[in-house]
Amino acid sequence: MEKSSVLVRGFFNTSRGKTAHGLIRYGKKYRIVEIVDETLEGKDAGEVMDGKWLGIPIVSDFSKEVDTLIVGVAPPGGRLPKEWRKDIINAIKNGMNVVSGLHDFLSDDPEFLELAKKYNVKIWDVRKPPKNLSIAKGFKSEKTVVLVLGTDSSVGKRTTALELVKSAEKNGINAGFVATGQTGIMIGADAGAAVDAVPSDFVSGAVESMVKKVSKNKEIIFVEGQGAISHPAYGPVALGILYGSKPDYVIIAHDPARKNMSSFPEKIPEIGDEIKLVEKIGKTKVVGLSLNCKNVKKWKVTIKKYEEKTGLPTVDVLKENADRLLEEILNRVSKDFKTRIEGIK
Repeated sequence: MEKSSVLVRGFFNTSRGKTAHGLIRYGKKYRIVEIVDETLEGKDAGEVMDGKWLGIPIVSDFSKEVDTLIVGVAPPGGRLPKEWRKDIINAIKNGMNVVSGLHDFLSDDPEFLELAKKYNVKIWDVRKPPKNLSIAKGFKSEKTVVLVLGTDSSVGKRTTALELVKSAEKNGINAGFVATGQTGIMIGADAGAAVDAVPSDFVSGAVESMVKKVSKNKEIIFVEGQGAISHPAYGPVALGILYGSKPDYVIIAHDPARKNMSSFPEKIPEIGDEIKLVEKIGKTKVVGLSLNCKNVKKWKVTIKKYEEKTGLPTVDVLKENADRLLEEILNRVSKDFKTRIEGIK
């Protein structure tokens, strides 16, 4: 794996640093050796994230021994901060490849492009949509498909999906991961496309195509959701993923400490209302909750309250694991299979 530095100036210890967090926790394509954030210089990335030392230093600038510079933030609108241009330029001049998940495509910038050619480095804009897009054709996988949706952006949808994959593999199940955002693609998914950069008519088709591809050699497929069905800005993307994946089951990710939607004045919907909305629109079943309790002191009490309120298995996948969610999914698969067989008889 390439030795990589992740650029997150001022954002590592915020929800906007989720790309960096995901790469550290689950990355398969890149070996993260340092985090660039001068506001936390001298600290360890793992200790900042989870209170666990990982040996990944946080520095004020990237080192010259690094192979790749990864832009590791997800700011609103996905634009490159102007003051970061010098970081990109310095990285290219240092012979480093550049990976970016922003909506601003660095490879379309004349200055960056010219420098990349001069110094013989690659610029990978992860969010560039795939070619040969098509509308959805109504494909429904014969394999079990589980979609992780949420009540807002940056609440743990991708993390939950990856923890479910981890739990499945631990139990000898050949599980697949479909990424629908830039971080999941950078981590190394079985199929991936940043669907918020795909023209709206083709979002469902892009997701359908990825599920179809992964269904060929996996027993169960976990699909990463985006935003929230009820979100005023990101709802259309979440809907496209829901329509395209045609999930058998849904897990809802939620931050119980959050009152308002991220960067928006709207209130976070009641969990019960979001569940009803997802089940009605998606013609599917919500079977569990994944709570992001990073900012909750009495997290065990909170989890118990949500479980009692909804009647659904509820966990924090980082403080615990996703085993209980997987167990519920497998129980549902078994019951639904028996029901279908009895119906045929």
